Amino acid sequence: MKIAILGAGALGCYYGARLAEAGEDVCFIGRSVYAPLRAGGLHVESVHGDIHLPQVQVCRKAEECGPVDLVIVCWKTTCNDLLGACLPPLLKESTEVLTFQNGMGNAEAIATYVPAERVFIGLCFVCCMMDEPGQIRHLEGGDIQFAPLKPSAAGSARAREFAVLFEKSRIVTSAYDYAEQIQWCKLSWNIPFNGLCVAHGGISVRKLFTLPGQDERARLIMEEVCATAEKRGFPLPMNMVHRQMERTRVMGDFIPSSAVDYLRGRPVEYDAIWGLTLERAHEAGVEVPHWEQLAADIRRRLNRA
Repeated sequence: MKIAILGAGALGCYYGARLAEAGEDVCFIGRSVYAPLRAGGLHVESVHGDIHLPQVQVCRKAEECGPVDLVIVCWKTTCNDLLGACLPPLLKESTEVLTFQNGMGNAEAIATYVPAERVFIGLCFVCCMMDEPGQIRHLEGGDIQFAPLKPSAAGSARAREFAVLFEKSRIVTSAYDYAEQIQWCKLSWNIPFNGLCVAHGGISVRKLFTLPGQDERARLIMEEVCATAEKRGFPLPMNMVHRQMERTRVMGDFIPSSAVDYLRGRPVEYDAIWGLTLERAHEAGVEVPHWEQLAADIRRRLNRA
Protein backbone atom coordinates (compact mmCIF):
# COMPACT_ATOMS: atom_id res chain seq x y z
CA MET A 1 0.00 0.00 0.00
CA LYS A 2 1.29 3.42 -0.95
CA ILE A 3 0.80 5.94 1.86
CA ALA A 4 1.10 9.74 1.78
CA ILE A 5 1.76 11.67 4.99
CA LEU A 6 0.16 15.07 4.46
CA GLY A 7 1.81 17.38 6.96
CA ALA A 8 5.25 16.11 7.97
CA GLY A 9 5.53 17.65 11.42
CA ALA A 10 6.33 15.80 14.64
CA LEU A 11 3.22 13.60 14.50
CA GLY A 12 3.43 12.81 10.80
CA CYS A 13 7.14 12.08 10.88
CA TYR A 14 6.86 9.85 13.94
CA TYR A 15 4.09 7.61 12.63
CA GLY A 16 5.40 7.78 9.06
CA ALA A 17 8.78 6.59 10.32
CA ARG A 18 7.17 3.67 12.13
CA LEU A 19 5.29 2.67 8.96
CA ALA A 20 8.38 3.02 6.77
CA GLU A 21 10.49 1.04 9.23
CA ALA A 22 7.92 -1.76 8.97
CA GLY A 23 8.30 -1.82 5.18
CA GLU A 24 5.37 0.32 4.03
CA ASP A 25 5.74 2.59 0.98
CA VAL A 26 5.56 6.03 2.63
CA CYS A 27 5.86 9.47 1.04
CA PHE A 28 6.17 12.55 3.28
CA ILE A 29 4.71 15.80 1.95
CA GLY A 30 5.90 19.09 3.43
CA ARG A 31 7.83 22.14 2.29
CA SER A 32 9.81 22.86 5.47
CA VAL A 33 11.04 19.27 5.86
CA TYR A 34 11.87 18.67 2.20
CA ALA A 35 15.52 19.74 2.21
CA PRO A 36 16.43 18.28 5.66
CA LEU A 37 14.83 14.90 4.88
CA ARG A 38 16.47 14.76 1.46
CA ALA A 39 19.87 15.61 2.91
CA GLY A 40 19.95 13.66 6.17
CA GLY A 41 16.99 11.33 6.28
CA LEU A 42 14.65 11.00 9.24
CA HIS A 43 15.82 10.51 12.84
CA VAL A 44 13.48 9.49 15.67
CA GLU A 45 14.71 9.33 19.25
CA SER A 46 12.03 7.22 20.91
CA VAL A 47 11.26 5.60 24.25
CA HIS A 48 10.12 2.62 22.17
CA GLY A 49 13.34 2.34 20.18
CA ASP A 50 15.17 4.83 17.98
CA ILE A 51 14.72 4.94 14.21
CA HIS A 52 17.10 6.26 11.56
CA LEU A 53 15.91 6.21 7.98
CA PRO A 54 18.85 7.48 5.88
CA GLN A 55 16.66 7.78 2.78
CA VAL A 56 12.97 8.64 2.68
CA GLN A 57 10.51 9.64 -0.01
CA VAL A 58 9.66 13.30 0.44
CA CYS A 59 7.84 15.82 -1.76
CA ARG A 60 7.18 19.51 -1.48
CA LYS A 61 3.75 19.28 -3.13
CA ALA A 62 1.03 16.66 -3.38
CA GLU A 63 1.30 16.75 -7.17
CA GLU A 64 4.87 15.45 -6.93
CA CYS A 65 3.66 12.41 -4.99
CA GLY A 66 0.64 11.53 -7.12
CA PRO A 67 -2.26 9.18 -6.32
CA VAL A 68 -1.87 6.84 -3.35
CA ASP A 69 -3.87 4.16 -1.57
CA LEU A 70 -4.02 5.95 1.77
CA VAL A 71 -3.63 9.60 2.77
CA ILE A 72 -2.90 10.32 6.43
CA VAL A 73 -3.65 13.95 7.26
CA CYS A 74 -1.28 15.05 10.02
CA TRP A 75 -1.17 18.81 9.66
CA LYS A 76 -2.86 21.15 12.13
CA THR A 77 -6.55 21.88 11.70
CA THR A 78 -5.63 25.49 10.95
CA CYS A 79 -4.34 24.23 7.56
CA ASN A 80 -7.61 22.62 6.51
CA ASP A 81 -8.28 25.40 4.04
CA LEU A 82 -5.55 23.71 1.95
CA LEU A 83 -7.46 20.43 1.62
CA GLY A 84 -9.04 21.49 -1.66
CA ALA A 85 -5.63 22.02 -3.25
CA CYS A 86 -3.70 19.16 -1.66
CA LEU A 87 -6.11 16.21 -1.49
CA PRO A 88 -7.26 15.83 -5.13
CA PRO A 89 -3.74 15.13 -6.58
CA LEU A 90 -3.39 12.25 -4.10
CA LEU A 91 -6.71 10.61 -4.90
CA LYS A 92 -7.75 7.75 -7.11
CA GLU A 93 -11.11 5.99 -7.12
CA SER A 94 -10.28 3.76 -4.13
CA THR A 95 -8.13 6.13 -2.01
CA GLU A 96 -8.97 6.24 1.68
CA VAL A 97 -8.18 9.15 3.98
CA LEU A 98 -7.29 8.89 7.64
CA THR A 99 -7.11 12.02 9.78
CA PHE A 100 -4.81 12.14 12.79
CA GLN A 101 -5.92 15.69 13.65
CA ASN A 102 -7.11 17.06 16.97
CA GLY A 103 -10.64 18.08 17.84
CA MET A 104 -13.82 17.84 15.81
CA GLY A 105 -14.93 18.77 12.30
CA ASN A 106 -11.85 17.53 10.44
CA ALA A 107 -13.22 14.31 8.99
CA GLU A 108 -16.32 16.16 7.85
CA ALA A 109 -14.12 18.69 6.04
CA ILE A 110 -12.25 15.86 4.30
CA ALA A 111 -15.57 14.28 3.29
CA THR A 112 -16.12 17.31 1.07
CA TYR A 113 -13.52 15.80 -1.27
CA VAL A 114 -13.71 12.06 -0.50
CA PRO A 115 -16.84 9.90 -0.01
CA ALA A 116 -17.62 9.69 3.71
CA GLU A 117 -17.38 5.89 3.72
CA ARG A 118 -13.69 6.20 2.80
CA VAL A 119 -12.87 8.68 5.58
CA PHE A 120 -11.57 7.46 8.95
CA ILE A 121 -10.39 9.00 12.20
CA GLY A 122 -7.24 8.02 14.07
CA LEU A 123 -6.75 9.60 17.46
CA CYS A 124 -3.16 9.50 18.65
CA PHE A 125 -2.25 9.45 22.33
CA VAL A 126 1.38 10.43 22.01
CA CYS A 127 3.94 12.94 23.23
CA CYS A 128 6.39 13.79 20.48
CA MET A 129 8.20 16.95 19.46
CA MET A 130 10.17 18.08 16.42
CA ASP A 131 13.29 19.79 17.73
CA GLU A 132 14.24 20.63 14.14
CA PRO A 133 13.07 19.34 10.74
CA GLY A 134 13.88 15.65 10.43
CA GLN A 135 14.72 15.31 14.16
CA ILE A 136 11.86 13.85 16.21
CA ARG A 137 11.83 13.26 19.95
CA HIS A 138 9.21 10.74 21.10
CA LEU A 139 8.69 11.06 24.85
CA GLU A 140 5.68 8.94 25.75
CA GLY A 141 2.71 6.96 24.44
CA GLY A 142 1.87 6.32 20.81
CA ASP A 143 -1.42 4.41 21.01
CA ILE A 144 -3.95 5.06 18.23
CA GLN A 145 -7.73 4.58 18.28
CA PHE A 146 -9.48 4.15 14.91
CA ALA A 147 -13.09 4.65 13.86
CA PRO A 148 -15.03 5.32 10.64
CA LEU A 149 -16.58 8.72 9.99
CA LYS A 150 -19.71 7.00 8.65
CA PRO A 151 -20.84 4.21 11.01
CA SER A 152 -21.35 0.88 9.27
CA ALA A 153 -20.32 -2.75 9.56
CA ALA A 154 -17.91 -2.27 6.65
CA GLY A 155 -16.49 0.89 8.23
CA SER A 156 -15.90 -0.83 11.56
CA ALA A 157 -14.18 -3.74 9.81
CA ARG A 158 -11.92 -1.37 7.90
CA ALA A 159 -11.05 0.49 11.13
CA ARG A 160 -9.91 -2.84 12.56
CA GLU A 161 -7.75 -3.39 9.47
CA PHE A 162 -6.08 -0.01 10.03
CA ALA A 163 -5.42 -1.08 13.61
CA VAL A 164 -3.67 -4.21 12.36
CA LEU A 165 -1.61 -2.19 9.88
CA PHE A 166 -0.23 0.02 12.64
CA GLU A 167 0.26 -2.87 15.05
CA LYS A 168 2.78 -4.21 12.54
CA SER A 169 4.62 -0.92 13.05
CA ARG A 170 4.93 -1.52 16.80
CA ILE A 171 2.00 0.76 17.68
CA VAL A 172 -0.63 -0.20 20.24
CA THR A 173 -4.04 0.19 18.58
CA SER A 174 -7.76 -0.32 19.05
CA ALA A 175 -10.80 0.09 16.79
CA TYR A 176 -14.27 1.47 17.50
CA ASP A 177 -17.57 1.86 15.70
CA TYR A 178 -18.23 5.57 16.29
CA ALA A 179 -15.91 8.52 15.68
CA GLU A 180 -17.41 10.76 18.38
CA GLN A 181 -16.81 8.03 20.96
CA ILE A 182 -13.05 8.21 20.55
CA GLN A 183 -12.97 11.96 19.94
CA TRP A 184 -14.24 12.67 23.45
CA CYS A 185 -11.65 10.28 24.84
CA LYS A 186 -8.77 12.36 23.51
CA LEU A 187 -10.55 15.67 24.10
CA SER A 188 -10.76 14.80 27.80
CA TRP A 189 -6.99 15.45 27.83
CA ASN A 190 -6.59 18.01 25.06
CA ILE A 191 -9.21 20.45 26.29
CA PRO A 192 -7.81 20.89 29.83
CA PHE A 193 -4.08 20.36 29.37
CA ASN A 194 -3.49 21.74 25.88
CA GLY A 195 -5.75 24.59 26.92
CA LEU A 196 -4.20 25.44 30.28
CA CYS A 197 -0.68 25.32 28.85
CA VAL A 198 -1.76 27.86 26.21
CA ALA A 199 -3.70 30.02 28.68
CA HIS A 200 -0.56 30.32 30.84
CA GLY A 201 1.57 31.49 27.94
CA GLY A 202 2.89 28.30 26.34
CA ILE A 203 4.23 26.42 29.35
CA SER A 204 5.20 22.78 29.84
CA VAL A 205 3.12 20.21 31.68
CA ARG A 206 5.74 20.17 34.45
CA LYS A 207 5.40 23.94 34.92
CA LEU A 208 1.59 23.71 34.93
CA PHE A 209 1.62 21.28 37.85
CA THR A 210 3.77 23.69 39.90
CA LEU A 211 1.17 26.48 39.62
CA PRO A 212 -1.18 26.61 42.63
CA GLY A 213 -4.59 25.11 41.95
CA GLN A 214 -4.02 24.29 38.29
CA ASP A 215 -4.04 20.51 38.71
CA GLU A 216 -7.44 20.78 40.41
CA ARG A 217 -8.65 23.14 37.68
CA ALA A 218 -7.57 20.61 35.03
CA ARG A 219 -9.47 17.87 36.86
CA LEU A 220 -12.67 19.95 37.02
CA ILE A 221 -12.49 20.79 33.30
CA MET A 222 -11.89 17.15 32.47
CA GLU A 223 -14.92 16.10 34.51
CA GLU A 224 -17.05 18.55 32.51
CA VAL A 225 -15.76 17.10 29.23
CA CYS A 226 -16.56 13.58 30.44
CA ALA A 227 -20.06 14.71 31.51
CA THR A 228 -20.61 16.13 28.01
CA ALA A 229 -19.50 12.89 26.38
CA GLU A 230 -21.91 10.91 28.56
CA LYS A 231 -24.82 13.27 27.85
CA ARG A 232 -24.17 12.89 24.12
CA GLY A 233 -24.34 9.10 24.42
CA PHE A 234 -20.65 8.25 24.59
CA PRO A 235 -19.76 7.61 28.26
CA LEU A 236 -16.05 7.35 28.99
CA PRO A 237 -14.50 4.80 31.38
CA MET A 238 -15.15 5.51 35.06
CA ASN A 239 -11.43 5.83 35.83
CA MET A 240 -10.70 8.13 32.87
CA VAL A 241 -10.10 11.29 34.91
CA HIS A 242 -7.80 9.62 37.43
CA ARG A 243 -5.88 7.81 34.68
CA GLN A 244 -5.38 10.96 32.61
CA MET A 245 -4.25 13.00 35.61
CA GLU A 246 -1.70 10.40 36.71
CA ARG A 247 -0.41 9.92 33.16
CA THR A 248 0.08 13.66 32.77
CA ARG A 249 1.98 14.13 36.02
CA VAL A 250 4.92 12.17 34.64
CA MET A 251 5.15 13.88 31.23
CA GLY A 252 7.83 16.24 32.52
CA ASP A 253 8.94 19.00 30.17
CA PHE A 254 6.53 18.06 27.39
CA ILE A 255 4.89 21.13 25.85
CA PRO A 256 1.52 20.32 24.20
CA SER A 257 1.20 21.05 20.51
CA SER A 258 -1.07 24.10 20.86
CA ALA A 259 1.31 25.65 23.38
CA VAL A 260 4.20 25.05 20.96
CA ASP A 261 2.20 26.76 18.21
CA TYR A 262 1.52 29.72 20.51
CA LEU A 263 5.19 30.06 21.44
CA ARG A 264 6.23 29.97 17.79
CA GLY A 265 3.64 32.51 16.70
CA ARG A 266 1.65 30.01 14.65
CA PRO A 267 -2.16 29.77 14.56
CA VAL A 268 -3.62 27.79 17.45
CA GLU A 269 -6.33 25.17 16.85
CA TYR A 270 -8.93 26.97 18.94
CA ASP A 271 -12.01 26.16 16.85
CA ALA A 272 -11.44 22.41 16.52
CA ILE A 273 -10.39 21.76 20.13
CA TRP A 274 -12.31 24.32 22.21
CA GLY A 275 -14.80 26.20 20.03
CA LEU A 276 -16.78 23.48 18.25
CA THR A 277 -16.60 21.12 21.20
CA LEU A 278 -17.96 23.74 23.58
CA GLU A 279 -20.89 24.17 21.20
CA ARG A 280 -21.51 20.42 21.53
CA ALA A 281 -21.61 20.77 25.33
CA HIS A 282 -24.12 23.62 25.10
CA GLU A 283 -26.27 21.62 22.64
CA ALA A 284 -26.33 18.76 25.16
CA GLY A 285 -27.39 21.10 27.95
CA VAL A 286 -24.38 20.38 30.17
CA GLU A 287 -23.20 23.03 32.63
CA VAL A 288 -19.49 23.58 31.96
CA PRO A 289 -18.39 26.75 33.83
CA HIS A 290 -14.73 25.75 34.22
CA TRP A 291 -14.46 24.78 30.55
CA GLU A 292 -16.12 28.07 29.52
CA GLN A 293 -13.67 30.04 31.66
CA LEU A 294 -10.73 28.20 30.09
CA ALA A 295 -12.04 28.97 26.59
CA ALA A 296 -12.37 32.64 27.53
CA ASP A 297 -8.81 32.67 28.92
CA ILE A 298 -7.48 31.12 25.70
CA ARG A 299 -9.34 33.65 23.57
CA ARG A 300 -7.85 36.50 25.60
CA ARG A 301 -4.38 34.99 25.23
CA LEU A 302 -4.91 34.72 21.46
CA ASN A 303 -6.49 38.19 21.28
CA ARG A 304 -9.72 36.73 19.94
CA ALA A 305 -13.14 38.21 20.64
